[in-house]
Amino acid sequence: MTKRQRFIETVTFGSPDKPASGELFGFDATNERWVREGLPADVIDLEKYFDIDFIVASPCVNVNLEPIPAYPLRVIEETDQHIIEAKGREVVRRKKDQSGPGMPQWLSYPLQSREDWETDWKWRLDPDIPDRLPDIEARVDEYNSQEYPLGIWIGSSYGYMRNWWGVENVSTLFYDDPALIEEMIESITHLSLQTLKRVLSYGIKLDYVCFWEDMAYKGGPLISPAMFKKYCSPYYRKVMDVVTSTGIKVALVDSDGDIRQLIPYWLDVGINMVMPMEVASGMNVIEIRKEYGKRLAFFGGIDKRALAGTKEDVRKEVVPKLEACFADGGYIPACDHKIPPNVPYENYLYFRELVNEVTERFYGG
Repeated sequence: MTKRQRFIETVTFGSPDKPASGELFGFDATNERWVREGLPADVIDLEKYFDIDFIVASPCVNVNLEPIPAYPLRVIEETDQHIIEAKGREVVRRKKDQSGPGMPQWLSYPLQSREDWETDWKWRLDPDIPDRLPDIEARVDEYNSQEYPLGIWIGSSYGYMRNWWGVENVSTLFYDDPALIEEMIESITHLSLQTLKRVLSYGIKLDYVCFWEDMAYKGGPLISPAMFKKYCSPYYRKVMDVVTSTGIKVALVDSDGDIRQLIPYWLDVGINMVMPMEVASGMNVIEIRKEYGKRLAFFGGIDKRALAGTKEDVRKEVVPKLEACFADGGYIPACDHKIPPNVPYENYLYFRELVNEVTERFYGG
């Protein structure tokens, strides 16, 4: 069975030869530690080295859904510890060392008024700008013949607006100017729909689409479920009409935080997979599977904090989740976000051993 077939069979509760494997590698500091602890220094592709089936970030169809043309980047301040950069009205402070976990600090956001949106932002979301699909014609055969599941990041109903305005500003905007919220979502919808249709027009065979939201935190959603239903659900319905009518079988939402209140609304519009299931935010993949059964597949859900503990900590975290989820399918075991540099290489190898151990028990050698 190919990696693409195994992915589809796994997350649609079919009959894979074994569950698809996945991971969220990412931090340079983690890789550097693992090399010091035994990972061969010449390993460039960790996915191939660990025989991973599903890579969320890539390979995906190369599309650019950002505002185009982008504002030029300029440096405002630079010290030994940080750098402050600006693009238009957006000002961000970043740590100089970006090799490990850490978030930049936004000092101001790109949009600060309706006028900003109308005069300097909306037109940059035109889906027909050539740079949206910079190399697609030359890569059609490559996309359709690759071994990994092929997806596309197709947009965001809330996450983009949060990035443009900031959480506090966009939260009040839902009350102060709901018409502007509707106008922005309409533009986002048009961008997502037309980009997806253009990609499909080249004959590219997609296995999944991925929506990026990050619309929750440890305490729950950043937008109320009622507002999600009113403002965001129409976006999803329009995009999902194209997804389902063209035979794409998997629609995945990527959102950190506690998404439990949002899951019913995603299911209602056709989403059938979520990630990364952050344990620190209360996301327990065993309990949520009991509630939704085979209506929803999961990627992630393994507590990265446990992987930094003892081997017994790793076993207690991994084995019960795999046993519960492998019994019914629809689950790709992986860390609940990028693997931080406090995870020893030996522990990650042990995690992979446990995945193989439980897989053999359920699916044979």
